[in-house]
Amino acid sequence: MYVGVIHTIRDADAWAEMMRSVGTADFPPGFELLATGTSRGADRAICLWQAPSVAQLQAVLDELAGRFAVTDCFAVSEEFTQVTGQDARAATT
Repeated sequence: MYVGVIHTIRDADAWAEMMRSVGTADFPPGFELLATGTSRGADRAICLWQAPSVAQLQAVLDELAGRFAVTDCFAVSEEFTQVTGQDARAATT
């Protein structure tokens, strides 16, 4: 399933360090980061993931960034989501 994420960043330096050091191999199987972007002021960030569930992704991100960011995860409609280079049906398989 697709999961949208909004991060409210409380510590921009810690956030930047995490973003520089974390790679796709650091995520559990079944979790794929499709897109991410951090605001210029490093006070907010957005992400789009494929994950087994909203609750599971919330737990992973709370563990990874919970000390320096508040994370809000929500289910994203597969019908209205487009990811360049990815078949829309990929989110349900």
